[in-house]
Amino acid sequence: MKSVLITGANRGVGLELAHQCVTRGDRVFAGCRSPEKAASLREIVVKHSGQMTILPLDVSEEESIAQSAALVSNETASLDILFNNAAIFSNRESIKDFSADEALRMLNVNAVGQMLVVKHFIDLIKAGDDPRIINISSEAGSISKMAGFRGYYYCGSKALLNMFTRALAWGSETQGIKVIAIHPGWVRTDMGGPDAHISPTQSAEGLLKVTDGLKPSDNGKFYTWEGVEYPW
Repeated sequence: MKSVLITGANRGVGLELAHQCVTRGDRVFAGCRSPEKAASLREIVVKHSGQMTILPLDVSEEESIAQSAALVSNETASLDILFNNAAIFSNRESIKDFSADEALRMLNVNAVGQMLVVKHFIDLIKAGDDPRIINISSEAGSISKMAGFRGYYYCGSKALLNMFTRALAWGSETQGIKVIAIHPGWVRTDMGGPDAHISPTQSAEGLLKVTDGLKPSDNGKFYTWEGVEYPW
């Protein structure tokens, strides 16, 4: 049994990760901005009594992250896996309408917030059994693979998350923790849309397979949900 923290767990890939982790017997802490609206998570809690705690966790607010860390510390002495999954998306972008406020909002949620989660949960993670930090990135964050315009805010935020991932992998305070970025695939979710290639179930299964199979030599790498190394 693993102790797992998932951010953005109320829908999409995060919700499916929570479901699959609980189903295989893990102890799950499911973070979301509005627990009172997380009906699907509450259904899992009822079905798997004692295995899941729903956390009020808004990655754009450091105070919310700190409060969530305190709540988790009251229930466990360690975390084995962190899935930094929370993210937002924008596809209405042009250089004439470029907004500093919108860019900073996207960077805050998609990259800075992930680092703040690590900051406040690092002691629990370091105490875990072969701990792993899994930053859910995107192919859109690959600078070398960008061959056409795909927007500014989201792509830039995921590229920043990728660099943060590399830095975390080699940081003195994260020694002994396997840290990777991973592309979850183009998933049929509210963000991915109905024409996406794979289901949340397929994506979560792949993410867990890659996570469970990580070796020390994988530290600091960028993978796809299928376990294929992806270019930065």
